[in-house]
Amino acid sequence: MDVIETAACLNCDRPLTGPYCASCGQKRRDTDLTLRGFLHETTHELTHWDGKVPSTLKALFFRPGLLTLDFLAGRRARWLSPLRLYLICSLAFFVSKPLAEAITHRSGREMAKITITNPDGSTTLTPEVLRELEAGVPARVFGRDRLVRAALNNAQLNREIDAVLPKALFILLPIFALLTMLAWRRRMPRYPAHLYLALHVHSAWFGALAVLTIFGAFFTSTAVVSLVGAAVLAYVVGYGVLAVHRIFGDSWVKTIAKAVAISIAYSLCLFASSLALLAYALMRM
Repeated sequence: MDVIETAACLNCDRPLTGPYCASCGQKRRDTDLTLRGFLHETTHELTHWDGKVPSTLKALFFRPGLLTLDFLAGRRARWLSPLRLYLICSLAFFVSKPLAEAITHRSGREMAKITITNPDGSTTLTPEVLRELEAGVPARVFGRDRLVRAALNNAQLNREIDAVLPKALFILLPIFALLTMLAWRRRMPRYPAHLYLALHVHSAWFGALAVLTIFGAFFTSTAVVSLVGAAVLAYVVGYGVLAVHRIFGDSWVKTIAKAVAISIAYSLCLFASSLALLAYALMRM
């Protein structure tokens, strides 16, 4: 009598009845490692993730609100998780600037710039200018010498801001979710649902800003950069309005009115966080 040998999962030793383990979900793998297998697996992980990456990004950027609706309705297997999608898009945004600078050998747009000059435009500060600077509120808070160092080394100032910017923007996520919950609490009272919405909306915004960063680095024409900037701004605003209209189902009048109120409140929070970032960077100088 022939004995049929059943393959076992390399992860949990359970018998395999198909290409995936029914117990732990790991795919059947060959322990005989080859360069071809390595390249195939690496390429698959980076570009496919079972086809989720391209389809999820397409739905994210061109169908506002769809991913959030599907996720809340339980249709999740076909899409990347909101947090993973946020990490991908935010990474693309933060990497776009140094990558473009490395390719073009041109400095990207600075987040902040402090300039201190004499009345005649010279940069070697006179004692009179230093005394005026010392009497001002910023110097009393941060110190005159620190402000002068920041003005003389804006590159270091921007490095300090860039280092903490991802954390600051991530903190704004729950604030955005709170604002949408206050506006549509009757239609969606659960706060976590608004967090998923915030992750999807911010992911799309990061993608748009990454495009703007790349255009700004590769094109020197002010007209082209301004045109792309206007298009990105229109996309960011329009995306948010279309997403909340699709998700909450309010009339266009109510949707736009609430979106305007949220934009004002969120802009104030963004402005406050920008001041906090500048203060933090100055304290590090």
